[in-house]
Amino acid sequence: MDRATAQREAANILAAADALGADEATDLIRRYFAPNYALILDDPIVKAEGPWLYTRTGRKIFDGVAAYSAANLGHGHPLIREVLKGFMDAQQPTVLGRFLGNPYMGLFGKKVCEASGYERFLPANGGVEGPEAAIKLARRWAHKVKGVEGTAEILYAEGCFHGRTTTVTQMFGDDEREAKEGFGPWTPGFRRILFNDLAALEAAITDTTAAVLIEPIQGEGGVNVPDDGYLAGVMKLCKQRNVLAIFDEVQTGWARTGEMFCWMHEGEEARPDIMAIGKSVSGGYAPVAGILANNDLMELMEAGSHGSTFGGCPISSAIGYASIVAIEQEDLVAQARQKGSYVWEKLCAIAEKSPRIEEIRGRGMMFGIEVTKEDPDADRYSKKLLALGAIVKSTHRWVLRFTPPIVATREDLDHVLGLIEEAFS
Repeated sequence: MDRATAQREAANILAAADALGADEATDLIRRYFAPNYALILDDPIVKAEGPWLYTRTGRKIFDGVAAYSAANLGHGHPLIREVLKGFMDAQQPTVLGRFLGNPYMGLFGKKVCEASGYERFLPANGGVEGPEAAIKLARRWAHKVKGVEGTAEILYAEGCFHGRTTTVTQMFGDDEREAKEGFGPWTPGFRRILFNDLAALEAAITDTTAAVLIEPIQGEGGVNVPDDGYLAGVMKLCKQRNVLAIFDEVQTGWARTGEMFCWMHEGEEARPDIMAIGKSVSGGYAPVAGILANNDLMELMEAGSHGSTFGGCPISSAIGYASIVAIEQEDLVAQARQKGSYVWEKLCAIAEKSPRIEEIRGRGMMFGIEVTKEDPDADRYSKKLLALGAIVKSTHRWVLRFTPPIVATREDLDHVLGLIEEAFS
């Protein structure tokens, strides 16, 4: 296609999107997209900047979920946008087979390893690909290094969320019927244990255990924060029993909890053998994810053992590299600590005045607001907040999950905290 034709057709595409009214756009989404997600608004988002979303009809809404922590840097971060512009203007290849290299791949690989303290990175796309790759690596280690014959078992925690592929769908609780029903039979070799219970973990480990897979804080499970020392305790047990520890930091990573990664609150003794990352390493621009580990483990993933056409491709690498630079230059860790302390105090003050709030829990800029188990439930409060102008999603019926973009200003946060106070008045 010649440049003139491309410009003309691009203008037509952009104009077609601009011309769609709220009802028409929503009708098309519901008509042609599978109904596995329920839209909470009949008014599509047409602009996003920082913590704010703007709808077709002119509403301005605070994003109190940050795309499940994919937008820790807010929406449309200017550094990543500028890098993308330069990348495209330079006619860099957007995707190559992984048998070809590109400078951005090298820059991203080096940056993500330096930021995390690991030696090697296996790139992927969506967040669930991290735990999936980690499970493969752990089982290969179990068979080739530990000497497990037969099924190498993976332990996982009750209340967890690691994605929605066939392998990890079985990990949903029995109360999450819509997420599990009709998708079996399940992949064998997985066993559930209690979260935040070292005795339960120790009792569950056998000679055929390959790894334990946990979230440092359970986000989708209700922002469940384990006791101090739990993560280091998991690592100690795993080392004693010759088992690998996999920490899923897809939602808790990249400064969300007030450290670059959540396990860092407990120091180096809590460093997992394998760490899954995603979401905010993309800056909210494209799917970027993967796993990190040291050479002794990653050398087991020789050529042909795993792959992804788009995982680590040049444009994803450019985005990931720019995102980490932005996280560092914004000093997002310090922002999460300072703002998190402020929001915590404000939420606790709101809770003291509202008999419907059972508990506030969280760390950094990751909060759970648990309501008393009576009507209206958390979903009703979520809808009330949306009507007031804020997205704060409910999970497991009784918990509101509040994870705003870390870059939100004090003024932005005061605004949304005022809406939360009004919703519980």
